[in-house]
Amino acid sequence: MTEQFETPGLARAMDYLLGGEAHGPADREAADRACAAWPTGDLRAELRAARATLGRMVGHLVGEAGLGQLLHIGAGLPTMRNTHQVAQLMAPATRVVYVSRDPDVVEHARRLLRQQPRSPTAYVHGELGDPDRILRDAAGVLDLSRPLGLVLFGGLHFVPGEDDPAGLVQLLVDSVPSGSWVAFGHLATHERDHLMDAAMERIVPDWSGRIVRRSRAEAMALLDPSLELEDPGMVLSTDWRPESTAAPAGSPALWCAVARKP
Repeated sequence: MTEQFETPGLARAMDYLLGGEAHGPADREAADRACAAWPTGDLRAELRAARATLGRMVGHLVGEAGLGQLLHIGAGLPTMRNTHQVAQLMAPATRVVYVSRDPDVVEHARRLLRQQPRSPTAYVHGELGDPDRILRDAAGVLDLSRPLGLVLFGGLHFVPGEDDPAGLVQLLVDSVPSGSWVAFGHLATHERDHLMDAAMERIVPDWSGRIVRRSRAEAMALLDPSLELEDPGMVLSTDWRPESTAAPAGSPALWCAVARKP
């Protein structure tokens, strides 16, 4: 699906870099500029490595943990092996609700989902700062009395410390039943953060003012200590159960972990 957009959007630019078709010329041009300025190698490879890690984590939730429903907060567009595609390839009846803070992304995502084969998938508008609304809207698809997978991959690095991200995560975890799981992904600090920010501002002009990178200890502090971390714990994304011992194509600075609520 190709549409025309006057200004670039982060979700559409990411879709382009991941190899999708849900974008327009403005998104492609901005993404190409970001790639040209990217300081650590191949931005496309890094994003695809991160998406592959998300796929492995979702595979764990559905395949090994046996969950039949997932709530992905901070999602991009539902394309290019995003959560519902990975989950429903393994178990077609898996119910998935995506949540985004951007109403334009929600509208675009809903149009995309209508063009895909019918599946138990929904996309809702919501803010991490309003977990009650997220859960209320998700209840139209998910059974919140049963364990689910809470996918926090792509949203928490937009929440500044003064907004109490750990408290927001705790509210969400407290609201789901025992036996639920959390899949966590958060941008990590990097010695070339300022150069990365300058590159991403080719897509989102105020990127550096919106993003919060955190150290491993800071990322760990966002998860309640009562959660039971799966091996290998909190690690960089390419180290979370890699499918081969070969060096990854990209090395995104992204902390990842999967944990169970006892």
